[in-house]
Amino acid sequence: MGSTYCKKTLLHVSIKSRIHHFACLIVFAFSLSGCGNRSDVDLSQVVGTVTLDGQPLAGAVVSFSPDGGRPSTAVTKSDGTYELVYSYDKKGALVGQHIVHITTADGVDESGRSRQKEILPARYHSRTELTAVVEPRRKNVIDFALTSNK
Repeated sequence: MGSTYCKKTLLHVSIKSRIHHFACLIVFAFSLSGCGNRSDVDLSQVVGTVTLDGQPLAGAVVSFSPDGGRPSTAVTKSDGTYELVYSYDKKGALVGQHIVHITTADGVDESGRSRQKEILPARYHSRTELTAVVEPRRKNVIDFALTSNK
């Protein structure tokens, strides 16, 4: 009986040790991939307004993609305004040069329903020509006056 108890105890310790090692490996992998909550990123606030042919564009998805690092996104409000979000608990975008994509295909309308049809020319999303520079330690106001003609 003592031998069985000892084997069960060793097995239990071995499983706990493996679980601990696996958990440590997961945490390490997230820290390498940038998926963890990093506090050392250089973020600045980014707000603005998106218009289409002079009218506010509601429900569009705005995405700022830096050369390296995580993109920041926002959905425009009914008045066309947006504020970029970097992660669930951090607003803003990484400081530096960004390629900007604006699309309505993944956006939502005023009632919160998905808007499937893209109303913007490809030069604003799939073949974007939009860029922006996010300056450090300031509120960056970056507006986009889009036109519907191709």
